[in-house]
Amino acid sequence: MDQLNSRAYLDLWDALDYQLDAVNQQAGLGSALWSLHEHQVQSGFIQDDLNTIRRFRMPCPINPERAFSAQFNPARGRRFRGAGAIPAADSDLSINGGCFLCAENIWWQQQGAEIGYRLRPAGGRYTAWMNPFPVLPGHAVIASREHWPQHWQAPGSLSLHELVDDLSTFSELLPGWLTFYNGVGAGASIPHHLHFHAIPRPAGYEIMPLEAAAQRCRQSGRVLWEYPLSFMHWGGQRRQILPEAQAWVEEWQTGSGSEADATANIIACTSPSADRLDLYFIPRHQRRSRGEGLAGIIGGFEALGEIVCSSSEDLERLERGEVDYDTVTSLLRHVSVAF
Repeated sequence: MDQLNSRAYLDLWDALDYQLDAVNQQAGLGSALWSLHEHQVQSGFIQDDLNTIRRFRMPCPINPERAFSAQFNPARGRRFRGAGAIPAADSDLSINGGCFLCAENIWWQQQGAEIGYRLRPAGGRYTAWMNPFPVLPGHAVIASREHWPQHWQAPGSLSLHELVDDLSTFSELLPGWLTFYNGVGAGASIPHHLHFHAIPRPAGYEIMPLEAAAQRCRQSGRVLWEYPLSFMHWGGQRRQILPEAQAWVEEWQTGSGSEADATANIIACTSPSADRLDLYFIPRHQRRSRGEGLAGIIGGFEALGEIVCSSSEDLERLERGEVDYDTVTSLLRHVSVAF
């Protein structure tokens, strides 16, 4: 694209922001992101209608009310290569190594098809983009406008205190959605640019297993025995639980979180009625990003209790019933970190 086309692209982006702001003010951020999704379908950027996804439910053999799930999603296996229409190395316009989340690269990589939504909350530091390799319909990526690193220990990064604050801010604006942060080595497919995930929970989608485990404990705090992945949980009104959660993660960051291989998943879920925030912090180790037995990595969505598989070998195992509740339990336990 030449400079004129770049100007036209920015004009289109300004016009889309204006439209989405109007939707946001009238119906909320969730509706604005769905409108962005529809725009990106019409532009041709979103081409995966998810018709190849297959979901498998795996009940606990002892207590069938408890269950994990797995989805076969072949497109997810391509996400590490990005969705650029033009390879980054082929353009002299490339910045930051052709980063797929830098707006300066996106306009030429996608030839104008991909446009985001500049978000005003959290200091106006983020832009929402639709994920070209979605886990579920409407899957959005909320990325920093600046090229900030994903990991809190990297120079120029946000602290864990700030990450929790920003993530919970977006969760509060997206009631009923799943929002999460994947640390480096904990599911982040673009480790050099800060981003969160926001996924609308489909109608009829049951409560996620990690959420159910937190409910069984009936109080905030460390969850060790109800789930194969150790995590911290805080639940209640945001203004009440956020200071407690931030104090805890700051202490953890000073201690265990300062170790070279320390990483984490952070998950925030606001109830559909918007009167409750559930915040989850899962310490992780960068060299334990994959469980044993399946090919995929364990990120925030997998930590919630739904494993995402993309290889034909994994599909064959799912179809033969070789992946069951105990398999997923073992996967999560393998990446769990004592704290």
